[in-house]
Amino acid sequence: MTGEKQSTLRHKESSFSKTSLSFKEKVRTADAGDQRQKGVLRKMRIAAVIRSVVVLLVIGLTLFLANKLMDSSEKQNNSEHLTESKVKPPCGMETRCNANHFPFKIISGAANVVGPHICINDKPIMNSIKNNIGKGLNIALVNASSGDLIATDFFDMWTGDIKLLVNFLHKVKLGTIVLLASFDEPATKFTDEARTLFSELGSSLVHDVKFRDNWIFVGAKPIKEKSPFEQILKNEKSKNKYGQWPEAIEMEGCIPRKMD
Repeated sequence: MTGEKQSTLRHKESSFSKTSLSFKEKVRTADAGDQRQKGVLRKMRIAAVIRSVVVLLVIGLTLFLANKLMDSSEKQNNSEHLTESKVKPPCGMETRCNANHFPFKIISGAANVVGPHICINDKPIMNSIKNNIGKGLNIALVNASSGDLIATDFFDMWTGDIKLLVNFLHKVKLGTIVLLASFDEPATKFTDEARTLFSELGSSLVHDVKFRDNWIFVGAKPIKEKSPFEQILKNEKSKNKYGQWPEAIEMEGCIPRKMD
């Protein structure tokens, strides 16, 4: 009996040992599985981080390239703007003229303070800087074929001698462009003869020019029709910008060259 009990006891111990070993193997297997799962999760996290970094890099590169393209476009626009500014006609003109035309710009005087400005063929020909203007009527004569300046003069229409203006107009030769800008007072000394001479040069408004009106005009000799280049701003106290004088007026355009 004792031998059988011992044998049974050894059998039980052997079974317990096997069971214990089996349990430990299962634990080790489970631990190994957990480790593998943790490894997989770690790799997934790393992959997710890498993908996020890649996405951020792509976004950053896209924004960088877009910014470069915008800067390049802006620089190109600025370059085009500067190029346009460089070729902008002189005398502050906005008008562009075709071939066989002379660009011109005229600004009347402002009250009795700021003198007039006459520009033709890309050159200022009468202004305060040139010191060839005065109160009254400022007139420039230009060759209608070449655009060369022939003469400039001004005539006091308040206290001056109207005969000087009349004689000047009588001497205008055929093939001449006449440009005029008033300053301060353009009409007090006017006579019918003087007005008629301007009318023959193409003026349609000369008979309406009155005390302290502003008047600018481009005519020619000879001329078949009335000039399209003429403006008057009336002296009206309720509308005047400078008290007893209206504001300055300006005009620009293209004068056809006389083709021989």
